[in-house]
Amino acid sequence: MMDVLLVDDEPWVLEGLRTMVNWDKYGFQICGEAENGNDAWAKIENLQPDLVITDIHMPSVSGLELIERSKKTMDRPPKFVILSGYDSFEYAKVALNQRVEEYLLKPIDEVEIEAVLDIIGRKIVEEHASAEAHHREHALYVNCLFNRLLQGDDSSELQDEVNRTLQMEGHENMACLLISTDNCMGDVKQHLQSFAGTRCSIPFTDSEGNIGLFAVDINNSLKRLEELGRNLFETYSNSGAIIVAFGYQLGGAGAMRSAYEKALFALKWKRYQYKTGFVRDQDLPPNDSLAKVNQQALADLMEAILAGETDKVELKVQALLANPQSELTVSNIEYVRVQLIALEMGVLRQLKELEGNVDAFIQHVQNEAGDITGINSFPRFLEYGLMLSRTAVKEIQEQRKRKEFSTIFQVEQYVNQEFRENLRLQELAQKFHMNANYLGQAFRQQTGKSFREYLNDKRIDEAKRLLRQSSMSIADVAVHSGYLSTDYFISQFKRMTGMAPSQYRKLQ
Repeated sequence: MMDVLLVDDEPWVLEGLRTMVNWDKYGFQICGEAENGNDAWAKIENLQPDLVITDIHMPSVSGLELIERSKKTMDRPPKFVILSGYDSFEYAKVALNQRVEEYLLKPIDEVEIEAVLDIIGRKIVEEHASAEAHHREHALYVNCLFNRLLQGDDSSELQDEVNRTLQMEGHENMACLLISTDNCMGDVKQHLQSFAGTRCSIPFTDSEGNIGLFAVDINNSLKRLEELGRNLFETYSNSGAIIVAFGYQLGGAGAMRSAYEKALFALKWKRYQYKTGFVRDQDLPPNDSLAKVNQQALADLMEAILAGETDKVELKVQALLANPQSELTVSNIEYVRVQLIALEMGVLRQLKELEGNVDAFIQHVQNEAGDITGINSFPRFLEYGLMLSRTAVKEIQEQRKRKEFSTIFQVEQYVNQEFRENLRLQELAQKFHMNANYLGQAFRQQTGKSFREYLNDKRIDEAKRLLRQSSMSIADVAVHSGYLSTDYFISQFKRMTGMAPSQYRKLQ
């Protein structure tokens, strides 16, 4: 619903507007009323209405002053409709110069107001949709910028673009707030959106699915960002597991990646402790073992898992659980546990991307090998790592097959609906993110026909229907069946039915 604020110093006018107009019919609801300009301005600032219907002459602040003040000070001022008892061209001229939507005269005319509401309501809906689309596009662009930077792209062009996007000076200090939650992602992101603004980025999502927000140290932004993090945890801690981490770094936009990495390290440290809460990177214990994840060994093992190379899994698990300096099994129990937590996270992320059931997967592994929090010996850790990796190979392969089957079915349904268009296998492969040769083979396996045969069958079936049920010319039947050339259509029809389209029509 769209919010409307009613402003008039005559109570009987407010009563008439409230009771005579069918606000619901046009998608509006009355969010407030005011009898003078000062009260109206306070409610405009507080309620942020979509529409204000106001008199011109009121105590303290006039309706025209309300309009001017709104347009000067608000990022998204409401639309205004003037409802006045003065049939004065000068008043109307000033109002129209200020881009009011309509200038109506008292006494109230119910039909006239509702006609105006219908027009304005449509305009507001269109503007909201356009603004939302622009916001989504901008958010995707900024998210892409940030993730390029966070994943190691340090080109000067990218740095300049980030600086322009965030409007940050190079000498300013930087902080990153990072949130991991399992149940209220949308609410948290909306909460962060309301905080974003000058000297603070819009929210982004990193490659691990955490929600983040950057800020620079201007006008206590970093202090307010830290307070926001604490409030987020207090607000959503009862809604599910949530970790909020804060990372700080000197150096402005050039230090974004360091601030993010500190926040990510603090978040993982908290998760490693199997705790929820708010944590700052500067509050962590020094030289924590979590910093020593063997990233190369982890990447090698994940590569084998994703490639389905079960025979290589055992050696690569052993390499992950060995000291990267000495290549000997370490006695540090916590170090080994951290490697397996990192492996667990990597596997679950891959399953999530394939839309697999991550909860069922980890429950199965724990049923077979135990809960990692209760393991305290290297043989048990090794057993857990092998069970996790081998089960991951099997589950990822099966999930890929399920997803591929689903994708081929989607391709088939798409062809069924769009066969009249100029469909090509290469373009379909790009649309559904598949290799064209594989798509052709999988399509034949699913339908029993090649893509071209299947498409021709659909088009000829449609041509038969049109020949039976319409009086279209043969050329029009060809076009409406998906054939750009009438001669080619006739030749295909003869080849597949044994007769010309005209002959087929006569026999029906």
